[in-house]
Amino acid sequence: MRFKSRSRPAWLAASWVIVAAASEPIGHAARLAQAGVDATFVPARRLSGSLPSTPSANVVGRIEETLEVGVDAAGRVARVTPLRGSPLPRDPIAPAATTWRFMPASERGRAVPSRVLVAAIIRPPQLDDSPTIGDPPVELAPPSDEIPFPIITGSPRYPPLAIGDGVVLVEVLVGADGRGREIRVIEGAPAFGQAALETARQWSFRPARWNGAAVQAYAYLVFGFRQPVVGGRRSGPPANR
Repeated sequence: MRFKSRSRPAWLAASWVIVAAASEPIGHAARLAQAGVDATFVPARRLSGSLPSTPSANVVGRIEETLEVGVDAAGRVARVTPLRGSPLPRDPIAPAATTWRFMPASERGRAVPSRVLVAAIIRPPQLDDSPTIGDPPVELAPPSDEIPFPIITGSPRYPPLAIGDGVVLVEVLVGADGRGREIRVIEGAPAFGQAALETARQWSFRPARWNGAAVQAYAYLVFGFRQPVVGGRRSGPPANR
C-alpha cells in the first residue's frame, strides 16, 4: 500500500516563508495607516539595544547630545554621527546607540537604508534649572533632511518623590507636520517615566523628508535624571523610622 505524503508542496512552503517574513512590516504599515499616515514610506523603528547609563558623579553639569544614526537595510546601525554635544571626556549616549537594532525603513514594501534621530538631555544633580558648571553644548555637524530635527525642546524635572538616578528612553512618532503623533516610554526607570513623557510632549520638530516630501519618522529621546545634591549631600524623602 502506498501512502500520500503529508508534507506541503514546495510552492506552498515557500509561500508560507514569504508571508512570515513580510508580516511584521505589513503590520507596521497598517498600524500607521490606521493613524492616518501615508505608509508608502515606513520609517525605521527601534527593536532592541542597550539603554545609556547616567554619567559619572564627577560630571556635574547639564548634558545634551544629538545624534544621527544611520540604519542599513538589515536594521543594523551602520554609523553614528554626532550633531551636537556637551564637551565631555566620554560620550554617554553614542556607545549605547551602536548596540541598537531596528526594523528597517521600507519604501513600497522594500527595505531601504535610512537615518534616525537620537537626542538626549541629562539633568544636572540639582533641584532647579539655574545655570550649572561646565561648557555649553557645541554644534558638530549639520543634520540631514532624513531625520526630524528638534526646534522646540524641554528639560525634565526631577520627580519630587524619586530616589537615585535614572534614564528613560521615549519613542516619538513625528508626523509630517513636525508634531508628536504617538509618544511612549519604551524603556527605563519607572519612577521617572511620567516626567519623561511630560517633557517629550513639549518637543516639536522640523519634519523628516524622504525624496523631497515630508514624512513621518521615529525619534528617540533619552532623558537622564540625577538625584539633586543639596548642601553637599543628595536630597530625597526622609528615611522611614
